[in-house]
Amino acid sequence: MNRRGLTNALLYQARLMLTLAEQEAVPAQRQACASSFEVLAHRAWLAAQCEAAESYGVSLAPETPLSELLDAWRERRPDAWELNAVQAGLGQSGHWMQQLHRYLTHWSTGVIPEGVKKADPNRIALVSDDNQEPTNHYRRILNELQQWVDDVRAQGDHS
Repeated sequence: MNRRGLTNALLYQARLMLTLAEQEAVPAQRQACASSFEVLAHRAWLAAQCEAAESYGVSLAPETPLSELLDAWRERRPDAWELNAVQAGLGQSGHWMQQLHRYLTHWSTGVIPEGVKKADPNRIALVSDDNQEPTNHYRRILNELQQWVDDVRAQGDHS
């Protein structure tokens, strides 16, 4: 499967898991679907970064941990705007990239980050943001991830 195909497949699987989580009535099954979404969305994000790096002639493995992937990309093409966008997103509190990475850190280390511990244990449920509007953080993250992938593809030839 090519890079674009892998990214698309992982985005599709993440979307399916999120839909299942939102529809599931049994809390344990809802949480299992939500956890699967977190992992699949993170893998899709890594695959999208590898897809973007490939347009610069940089071959990266999507199975690589994020820090190593970014180090390898930075070493070969520190001028890539996509790399700079990822680094900026990871540095911004509340940014979808930072949240997505925090979710995966929970799964890869077994240690729950402090911000996740204080979160509503039923993260799929609708919650209020600072504007008091209902929002679903997972759905927002998925939409932001899809928009980032679309922007990367629109600004370069990743076919």
